[in-house]
Amino acid sequence: MKKTKLLLTLLCLWAGLLPALAQSVTITREMKEVQMASVLAMYKNEFGSFEKPDMSDTFPFAVIRMHLEGNAHDVKAAKERLTLYMGQQTGVESRVTTYSNQILFLVRSRRPMIFIDCGDGCEQVLLSNMQKLKSNCLYDCTVRFRTERSIDATIDTVFVNEGPKIHELRLQVEPADAKVEVIAHGEEKKWILTDGIADLQLTEGEYHYTISAENYHTAQGVIQVPTEEKIVYIPLRPTFGWMRISSDSMDLQGLSVEIQHGRKKETVVLPYENTKYEPGTYIISIDKVYKHYPYQKTVTIEEGKLTTVCPVLVPKVYKRNTFVLAEAGLAMNPSWGVGLMMGQVYGEVTKGCGIGWYVQGRSNFQMVKAIPNTLVDKNGMIEGKKPFYTGKQRMNELIINAGMVLNFLNKQKPNRSKHSMFGLYAGLGYGQYARSWEISDGRWFEYAPSKAKGMSFGGGLIGSIKGFTINVGINTIQAKYVEVEAGLGWTF
Repeated sequence: MKKTKLLLTLLCLWAGLLPALAQSVTITREMKEVQMASVLAMYKNEFGSFEKPDMSDTFPFAVIRMHLEGNAHDVKAAKERLTLYMGQQTGVESRVTTYSNQILFLVRSRRPMIFIDCGDGCEQVLLSNMQKLKSNCLYDCTVRFRTERSIDATIDTVFVNEGPKIHELRLQVEPADAKVEVIAHGEEKKWILTDGIADLQLTEGEYHYTISAENYHTAQGVIQVPTEEKIVYIPLRPTFGWMRISSDSMDLQGLSVEIQHGRKKETVVLPYENTKYEPGTYIISIDKVYKHYPYQKTVTIEEGKLTTVCPVLVPKVYKRNTFVLAEAGLAMNPSWGVGLMMGQVYGEVTKGCGIGWYVQGRSNFQMVKAIPNTLVDKNGMIEGKKPFYTGKQRMNELIINAGMVLNFLNKQKPNRSKHSMFGLYAGLGYGQYARSWEISDGRWFEYAPSKAKGMSFGGGLIGSIKGFTINVGINTIQAKYVEVEAGLGWTF
């Protein structure tokens, strides 16, 4: 519009410098829009039938009525020179000759231009880019002529500015709370967004925008109006990323997860969905899950990207070895005993050690009914008297222990049998040992120096190779009676 006005001004200045033969013309355009129905009857009688339209019908043309002012000679000459130019428009122009100082044009064109010959044979544009015309409406303008001839003849044009053309545009911004600042036509403006959307009515030109929001990179650019796009979408690039920790597995529901970034730590509970985090490296940890190994993973969060962590909890695998051994004990007294040892070792296969339990019982089964509370002393005297001994003697032994087993071969290896075991065992229990002598009357008396009764303690080594198991150890009763024990058996 500004360019058109500048062109018209230059043309008008050029027209004003025409030689003295050029007429001085003043054209005043007061484009008053009047509904055609109210004036059609008058013009029908004055100018003709206009195809005799029915008064109830819509008039198919827009009507431009020109009033010519000036002396009769100039007005008469002007009627022959004044024409309506349609340019590249496809509208139809129809001129109606008048018998007064008026000329009537019927047009279908939306934006016609008026040309006039000022007397020197050159046509000059006096009226251009008229407002958009509507059918069934009347528009008035006045052409005023002066009789004098003058070099500084002027063309006075009064334009009724219909305003620049308005273009509708929808701006959509993400995030919705962003601020939009614009510089257009040398002025700073702020566009108000509603839920991240602004419906704008803009004139032609460039709109330099700056869009900013907290935790987002500022966006700058230019919107050129007019534009073929009806919707302009501008998403801001966030300065953060998102992290999601999947909890699809029922094993993860309600678990506590530790998120560590540098020295900062936080604990969250699953499910944990699409939470904002600044870019960087994070350590995700899940500990103390019953019968599952701890989980840990390092992830990197990038700007504008969603990082999904899918923890997989690995169940702990346990190794269980059950063993049964037939064992025997031998003392230097001399004495012996036989019995059983059985137990179980249990532990995770990923760990080097397993722990278990065992019980053992052993006896020589030589039970005699000795006289209670009467012992044979080291000199062979019974209550100060030395009886006659038959030479028969019995050794009574009983040991019952229980304790723990530590297996150093609990960790499962590809080339190792799952029944392999090597470790230590130790336990406490009850034990008794007594040597009894028989006298001539058939009674039995216990020999006091060798008598041991009370707490029993034992321990040793136990090992298994592909199921075949042995143990070797030592056992004592109150440190008075000591014997070596050994056993053979099977682990399954």
